Amino acid sequence: MSALESLKDGFALFDPEDRMVLHNRRFIEIFPFLETLGDLHGLTFTALASVPSGEWSWVDSPEDYVAERMRRHHAATGEPFNIPLENGGWAQVREYRTPDGWIVATWTDISALKSDEKKLLDAIDSLGEGFVLLDAGDRILLANSHMREMFAAAGVSLRSGRALHEVLEEAERGGFFAEDIPADFVASLMAELREVPARRVEIPLRNGGWMLVSHSHTDDGHTVGVWTELTTQKKREAELIVMREQLRQQTEALAEFASLIARHARHDLLTGLPNRFALEERLGQLLRDRDPREIWLAFIDLDHFKGINDAVGYAAADELLREVGQFLRGQVRGDDMVARLGGDEFALILTGLDESEVLRIARRLNSATHGRSFMAGGRSFAVGLSIGLAHSTPALATPSSLLAAADTACYVAKDAGRDRVQVYDLGDPKVNVTQQRLSWAERIQLGLELDRFSLHLQAIVDDHRNVLGYEALIRLIDEDGASCGPGQFLPAARRLGLMGRIDAWVLRHATDLALRLISRGAQQYISVNVGANSLADLAFQRNLIDLLEMYPGVEQALRMEITETEEIDDIGQISAFLSDLRSRGLHIYLDDFGNGYNSFEALKRLPVDGIKIDWTVTRDLLQDPIDEALMRAAISIARSLKLELVAEGVEQEVQLAKLRELGAFRYQGFFFHRPAEAEAVLS
Repeated sequence: MSALESLKDGFALFDPEDRMVLHNRRFIEIFPFLETLGDLHGLTFTALASVPSGEWSWVDSPEDYVAERMRRHHAATGEPFNIPLENGGWAQVREYRTPDGWIVATWTDISALKSDEKKLLDAIDSLGEGFVLLDAGDRILLANSHMREMFAAAGVSLRSGRALHEVLEEAERGGFFAEDIPADFVASLMAELREVPARRVEIPLRNGGWMLVSHSHTDDGHTVGVWTELTTQKKREAELIVMREQLRQQTEALAEFASLIARHARHDLLTGLPNRFALEERLGQLLRDRDPREIWLAFIDLDHFKGINDAVGYAAADELLREVGQFLRGQVRGDDMVARLGGDEFALILTGLDESEVLRIARRLNSATHGRSFMAGGRSFAVGLSIGLAHSTPALATPSSLLAAADTACYVAKDAGRDRVQVYDLGDPKVNVTQQRLSWAERIQLGLELDRFSLHLQAIVDDHRNVLGYEALIRLIDEDGASCGPGQFLPAARRLGLMGRIDAWVLRHATDLALRLISRGAQQYISVNVGANSLADLAFQRNLIDLLEMYPGVEQALRMEITETEEIDDIGQISAFLSDLRSRGLHIYLDDFGNGYNSFEALKRLPVDGIKIDWTVTRDLLQDPIDEALMRAAISIARSLKLELVAEGVEQEVQLAKLRELGAFRYQGFFFHRPAEAEAVLS
């Protein structure tokens, strides 16, 4: 999932019932109006495309637009098409249907390209000559206003899709050409215009004037035509020579532009390398045409690229990505494909080599990268590569499966310390463990979609064993009905970037439980764990504020525990948000205090109402003097700062006695209450 979040393209996955299964953050940035729907997972594409403030609301014919959009979505042929965006820009959509009926969709922001295209089209429209762009079948793709006006005089329409020979035949019948033209004039004219190299043909008109027609053919089969009235120029042959040169230059520029547009469809705009679409297309061709045993795919990830981004900014870091792309291209054979997948991820297709040769090339790439420095923002950086290798087999016989395997191997390389090469082999324990961990993504996604999560509650008590509140603990109910504890799936969720969705699910359901406590007049609360990464997410922040405003007073029975503080990147942003929450009456705790090196630093910089001592400190309190000293320090700090302190993990009476002796008077643990299903606890 972290790979998807690093993409600059929007990404979404729909299941065979056309329900949203997965999307990245860029998808919401492209379609911000979808945030009003909350969690999009499980919604059908029809529901997403029909939002009243959605993309169809700023087109001329909304009903026709939605119908055509749905047709293209269900066809999912992979053919690119463009849609308008709310901010006035454009996105290019590609949708593919997998063999098992799923739809993979990407949205590439082409606003800049469309802006350049509009400027060029405006320039074409302002030409004093007629301009026409034809496809490989000589059908009209584009005609400027001057070209349309020429033929309108003969009652001929130059609408897109019409064949040029049909237009000319209708113009002949309408008296556009001179009366003495031969019977096969149109057929002869079309033959001359199709000749290579391009010819310039002078055509006599009925009104006594002349037309100069110049058609040039591009490499991709398109034809660029410039039609110029020569009535005056025929009298000034010297000026005609100059104009012909101008026409030649214009035609070449327009032909180059047409080729550029075609090239962008399969090339990364930043590096000029082939993009993911071109890579998958090439892999598909190789898997069909060659012995699969000859095909290897390398998934290449730049190590610590985020640090470079943070140091010099995105624009300067893009310079480094361009340089790395060209460097990789120069390190391999001419027929090997190097592609940029997005973010700091590249891929390399190698053919006709055995495993030892492929490993040698991959390790040489690593060594060569160490041997040079890369520039970004005027600074020099050393770059390391984590490389995952996958070999085509009967089990890895599709582009997507081969990419997934190479990506998994790359994960192993990064987990093992980065800057190394890893071959995908399920017999390797490291690869197998990583594969199992990544498989949790589908199970977690399914759990969210089918509502297979549940909440257990564990009591928090005072020194008289009165229940003050409950901590909400999440469980995942697997396909076979077994309950999976958080230790089984949360590490994978964190690694795959799914904690935001899980935290949002817990928060919604804990709010329902808190409202139940309020409705029955109970003076207790529900405490929920929220990760620091979720708190730093602006969308999560907005959703939490919306929840508090939707249910005024719920903060009386709802509390929040901050976890994963070691992953905080922007503590200032989180601190400001926590201050806002506290001003609204929500109590905040710092969880897992004493576990890790930054507990005291986080306490200094985060505004909280209390701390929860990690269960490992309580567990070793009687045997480890360091843990006893840490507990004494925490209690002293809490007392001086007037913070509430809860000791977690109390399992024995001797632990309780020691905690009382040290001055701790709020507890949580098996000694008082074992976690149980929320319904059973509250009933």
